Amino acid sequence: MAAAIHYILRAVPLTCFSLALGADIIYLQTSNLLWLHFSEWLLLVGVVFTGLALLALPIDLLIRRVRPSWLAVLAGVVVLVLAILNNLVHTADGWTAVMPMGVTLSAATVIAMIVTGIFGSRGEKHV
Repeated sequence: MAAAIHYILRAVPLTCFSLALGADIIYLQTSNLLWLHFSEWLLLVGVVFTGLALLALPIDLLIRRVRPSWLAVLAGVVVLVLAILNNLVHTADGWTAVMPMGVTLSAATVIAMIVTGIFGSRGEKHV
């Protein structure tokens, strides 16, 4: 049996948000704007794929008869909101884009993604 569509799509945000946190930390160490721009693009790609994963969920509900934990769905929405807010914070110029709110939101987004994965792995049912 093939994997659900939202499973495939949710791997990209986890990677992008984790790498964005790493880019923020490296930017704090080097003050090189290249790392800030990496973080901005990684956040954008992560937000797009998080949205696609949440849009694919109803398709999986209809086609594959997968019943996710609604806590996982709610946590996914929280991740999307945190990531959009983080992306908006990163649009500021230079140091103020990362310190202190940018790196804090990046860490919160990664933690929320981990919690979402835990909720999703425990509560999903195949009907």
